[in-house]
Amino acid sequence: MNLILTTDKKEKIEKYLRLLISSKHNLTAIKDLSEAYQKHFLDVALPLSNILLEGDFIDIGTGGGVPGVLCAILFPDSRWTLLDSVRKKVQEVERFVNELGLTNVRVLHQRVEEHAKTCKCGYDGAFLRAVTRADICLEYAAPLLRMNGKVYLYKGPSWQNEKSFADIAAELLGLSFEQTIRYQLEDGSNRNLIIYKKIKETPVKYPRRVGLALKRPLGGN
Repeated sequence: MNLILTTDKKEKIEKYLRLLISSKHNLTAIKDLSEAYQKHFLDVALPLSNILLEGDFIDIGTGGGVPGVLCAILFPDSRWTLLDSVRKKVQEVERFVNELGLTNVRVLHQRVEEHAKTCKCGYDGAFLRAVTRADICLEYAAPLLRMNGKVYLYKGPSWQNEKSFADIAAELLGLSFEQTIRYQLEDGSNRNLIIYKKIKETPVKYPRRVGLALKRPLGGN
């Protein structure tokens, strides 16, 4: 990996993974540290080994903080918003962030559709991991991006089944497919980081009202 893992970063990564797997709120089904390192840290970090993240980023549906917390540790000069609609998850991730001393992270309890209507910042990138189908993810992310911003989708081997839906949504949202970064975990799992780039302004009607992206996906049913 080309990522530089300093002693400080290594210590924070291990501390975070221990906090995550020991949380009383069951934020992950993984309870073993080595498995968490494999399926959380490596899954997030491997495809980013040749990418430099600079600027403002959002982790949509952060859950227990993956990938947002890990990315904030790996790229300390970047700024991260970790967004989730479940209050107990947000409160727990806030605790993690405070214990880790991460000053480049804010955690928000808000639905993504609402955040898109109130946020004026314009993110350089939006990350989504284990959220929902790709075309729905793109509708969540595109309105939050500034021009040339990117959507990063972590997907498994079934990604190809979603691509046709995603490409339909991308056309409507002002996005263009950029690349697929394929990688493999030590247990043999095949993974993908899918990247779309914002090349046009997203129409103001997106995102649609809360729940509509799930009910009526832009890519079809």
